[in-house]
Amino acid sequence: MDRFRLGGVPGVTPAKWMRVWGERVPDVPIELVQLEEAEAVAALREGELDAALVRLPVDDEALHVVPLYAELAVVVVPKGHPVVAFDDVAEADLAGEARVERGGMTAAQQLEVVATGAGIAIVPMSVARVLGGPETRHRVVVDVPPTRIALAWRRADDSPLHQELVGIVRGRTARSSRGEDRDEDAAPTPTAQRRQPAKARGPQRGQKPAKGRQPGRGRRR
Repeated sequence: MDRFRLGGVPGVTPAKWMRVWGERVPDVPIELVQLEEAEAVAALREGELDAALVRLPVDDEALHVVPLYAELAVVVVPKGHPVVAFDDVAEADLAGEARVERGGMTAAQQLEVVATGAGIAIVPMSVARVLGGPETRHRVVVDVPPTRIALAWRRADDSPLHQELVGIVRGRTARSSRGEDRDEDAAPTPTAQRRQPAKARGPQRGQKPAKGRQPGRGRRR
């Protein structure tokens, strides 16, 4: 194999893993191929990729799938939207808001539409961070289940290089055994706590609050 083609869906940032690969497998360069979520599994099936970082669920018995980590769901809104006054929200707080659905758009295009003020979108936090841009803001939605990133590759293509990548993404050192993977789920997952206004976001003493729609019921500052 003259190179290893690693697919990545929007939001994934495997630069650290690719750097470790370069140190451990210097004879086989790793190449990142960025794909939309709908394209990643199809590219694996067609043999266009050696492996891919995908979002679950992936229902394909021909693929090995190794879950890696969870991503919180966030709502992306235009800069200046009332939601920005809070650290996090619930779906009920977003009732009545126009939604920008992905449809045939890319993830970047979806958030570009949000930036125009046409509506809001709920996406994984990593997507909002990487693609949101200066005209949008995002806040965690505490009652939307997290998504999960996994490493997938074709069972027919399984090789020592694939197992090396599994070890890298699961935190094994070059000298550790396959039974010594770090537990990616060991870190505590943020829980839904009572939502509070974001600190230092409201009007200062002596200033009048900005006019506009107020956040959802029960969220009075």
